[in-house]
This record gives sequence, structure tokens and C-alpha cells, in this order.
Amino acid sequence: MGIDDTPVKNNYDIVIVGGGPAGAAAAITLGRYTMLKVAIIERSAFDDYRAGESVSPAIYPLLDYLGVSREKIEAIHLPSYGHAAAWGDEKLLTRDFMFTGQGNGLHLDREKFDTLLLEEAACAGASIFQPAEILRMEFNQGWEVDIRTMQTNLTINAAYLIDCSGKNAAIVKSSGCPVHKEDSLIGLYAYYNLTNDMVLPQQTLIETTEHGWYYLAPLPGKKIAIAFITDADILKKLNLNDAAQWLAAGSKTSHVAKIIKKLPPPEAFRHYAIHSRVAKLPIAEKWTAAGDAAACFDPISSLGIGHAINSGIHSARVAEASLKGDESVAANYNRHLLNHFETYLHMRHGFYSAEKRWEHSPFWQRRAALHK
Repeated sequence: MGIDDTPVKNNYDIVIVGGGPAGAAAAITLGRYTMLKVAIIERSAFDDYRAGESVSPAIYPLLDYLGVSREKIEAIHLPSYGHAAAWGDEKLLTRDFMFTGQGNGLHLDREKFDTLLLEEAACAGASIFQPAEILRMEFNQGWEVDIRTMQTNLTINAAYLIDCSGKNAAIVKSSGCPVHKEDSLIGLYAYYNLTNDMVLPQQTLIETTEHGWYYLAPLPGKKIAIAFITDADILKKLNLNDAAQWLAAGSKTSHVAKIIKKLPPPEAFRHYAIHSRVAKLPIAEKWTAAGDAAACFDPISSLGIGHAINSGIHSARVAEASLKGDESVAANYNRHLLNHFETYLHMRHGFYSAEKRWEHSPFWQRRAALHK
């Protein structure tokens, strides 16, 4: 007798596509503050390298709202005591978090961070399907999502959907939702294992170059991530995918080079699209988006994970209100998202205009003009 591939039906109020920080935050919010039945579909097993290694102390109020204790987070991550930057000048300037009044930030193990939040979502009542492949997704008086897990095929039925699928933005793209893309920024990350005798300051390091900028962050478990942030065409032109070229370029810096020369060969290279973009989300179509699916930001803004969690929380409120027939929350959320992106562009301009040493470089020229 053959295997029965007929999907088993599961009924929910809300289905969340994506189990990263945005999706988990949405599910935890719905679990803690509503009686709605929630499912999360996450395609990966969180078993690969994930970008977004450091967060400031500003993340703690968001975690408090979700009921995730500071002690639980700090137990599995590395404290971050500040950051140092050579931006606009070769001199390295350091800013310590201890002077902000909020305490230290964190260097994250993203696999453990994302797993913890997803476990909190499960504790809040969400059904987690991970890893799961989406086979079909349609809206027909409600959402029907066919998925394949390691055990079986399922059909998830839900009245509302939240797209938290990251930069893939599965529903944003398939719906034809208008998206404004501001640039073609990309991050090439090299991940290293530190030797036992190597100790680094527990702070991020940023250093600009003619063609972009470097970002360095220590990670839990004696690891370190070093990223070069530039535009996709520049990365290709410089051939930095080649390990030798990567090392040669990094060795020309003033501050990052001092660390690179002490490191063994990188354990892994990963590309991440980190271009700035924002979606103009619908108001009355029984879906919304959060995290990178809704808006992406240049990492110089330090908005990534904080935005993911914050927008996840707000998308949960949008979904709850929509199911009650109130679309005003969606309208306010969408307006806030667009206004927030506009404010971000002005902030980004301020950061990049402070670096005047390479005014004829395409990378810096592209960011010299204030967005209109």
C-alpha cells in the first residue's frame, strides 16, 4: 500500500510564515495577550550561520513585553560593553554602554537566540512546524497553506496570515505588494573560530574603507564574525568572494587588520542581502508583514533585530484587530512603517555624510545625496 500524501487539515486563527525573531514575537504576543490559535511555519532548522550578531540594551524592554527574562537571555549570550568606530577619521572612538544607563548589550549566538524565542512561542501556545516546506499558499475565504514536514503533509487553514519570511518576503512578493528599494547593499560575512589563547574586547568594531565598511563582532563560544558591507556590484568587482582577496583587502585596514592577521582561515563565508527597502502593506486583505519582509535597514542603523521584534509585536495587534473587523490598526501600522523608514533614511544620510575621505568613491557617492 502506497504512502497517503493527502494533506491533514489543521485549523488556526492566524498562521505566521517565518519563525525568526519577528514571527516568534508575533506568536508570543498573540499567545500572551489574546485567546487566538496560532501556527508558525519555519522552513529552516536554524542550523546554519545567521547574520545579526549584536544588539544594544534597547532590546530589553521589548523582551520584557514578551515575558522573556533578561537572565535567560544573558545566560546563553556574550555581554557587549560598547562599540568602537573609525568612521570619518582613522582615529578609533569608543563608546561604552555603561554610560547609557541601560547596562550592557549582547553579542548573540543567533541559532540559540532564535531557538529560544521560538520555544517561548511554543510555551505561549503556538504550534510550531519546523522545518517545513510550503507547497501551496492561497487565500479563498481564508488562508490555505499546504506544507511538507519530515513526518507528513499538512494543510493549515487560518483566517489571517503574517508574513515574517525575512528578505524572501514570500507573501509580499506573491501578492504584488508595492515595494520601494533604496539600494543594493550586501554583507559578506566571514566566521572564525578563535584560538584558546586569543582574547578580544567584548565590543563591536566598525571601520570604513574606500569601497564600504567593516563590521567585527565577537560571538559566544570563542568565535568572531567579520563582515564587509558594500554594494553588490562593488563586491563582485573586488572579487572578495575569493578568500585570498578577502584577506588582502582586510589587511589594508588600520584596525580590523590587527585582528585579521592573528586569525586562522575563516570557517565559513556567507552572503546576506541587506539592502534598504520598505513594503506598502495592504489594510484589508487579511494579511500583513513584519521584520525584514516589511522593511529592511542598513546595519549601520542597528535596527535589524529590534525592528523585527517590535514589528512582530505590532503585526500581532494588526491581526487581532482585523479579525474583529477593525482595520484602523493596520492603517496606523502601515503609516508608522513608512514614516519610520523615512526617518531612517535621514538618519542613514547623517551617518554616511560624516565620512568625507572618499567622496569620489561610488559607494560613498551613492549615499551622499539626501533621499527625497
